[in-house]
Amino acid sequence: MTTRKLAGFATSLTLGALLCLPLAGSGQIVTDAESELRLAWLQMKRELPKHPSDAVQRYAQCVAWDIIEQVPEQYQQLNWEVIVFDTGALNASVTPEGKIAIFSGLLEVADTPDKLAAVLGHEVAHLTQGHVSERVRRMAMTGIAGMIAGTVTGFGSESMTAAEVVLQLPYQRNQESEADITGMTFMARAGYNPAAVLPLWLDMAGGTDGGERQPEFLSTHPDPELRRQEMAGNLAPALRIYNDALDSGVRPRCNL
Repeated sequence: MTTRKLAGFATSLTLGALLCLPLAGSGQIVTDAESELRLAWLQMKRELPKHPSDAVQRYAQCVAWDIIEQVPEQYQQLNWEVIVFDTGALNASVTPEGKIAIFSGLLEVADTPDKLAAVLGHEVAHLTQGHVSERVRRMAMTGIAGMIAGTVTGFGSESMTAAEVVLQLPYQRNQESEADITGMTFMARAGYNPAAVLPLWLDMAGGTDGGERQPEFLSTHPDPELRRQEMAGNLAPALRIYNDALDSGVRPRCNL
């Protein structure tokens, strides 16, 4: 993507937020924040390269749908969309409308179906537990969408567009823990082994190349090692659900 395109992209997000936030009531502000997220998703689809492999796209969509089939019915009715973007970020995100972005760098760490299911279970749980809508409200009331400045913000060897920053704004720490536990339940019901969360977050703590992670204030997740310890303490109930799923004939159907 050229610097000029990025500049226009970031400006559209920033100006849109700055123009609408001061003039609207609280309900309208939330609506405007939702619109910013919708715009961010559309801009990502238009401007960011998608992973060139159809097999990778189908694989990620397959794992995602296995998870989505386990969520409450009202969330299954969303117009879900799953795209792997060809960027090295170790992350994934979900919008209020059920749009899931997976950054291809994540697949280097979530390198098995069980590990990918752990990540996607966690992200989908943020939506079903109301964390995504709460983040939209916080984003709206603080005007955070309008404070995202610049054309390209560099982190290590990677760069992030304004849309990526919007979609990766942090959740609260207790919300991360709740999403971890709920996500393990979703993946276990779908026949994915929840024990995969432990090596996954151990790998996340070290990264794929020993490089530094993103700064905590822009990370959607708390420290991976602390997170791994918390999940280990909640693993037993998820394993019981997983064994029950296997006993009932549930098996993952996704392979790369």
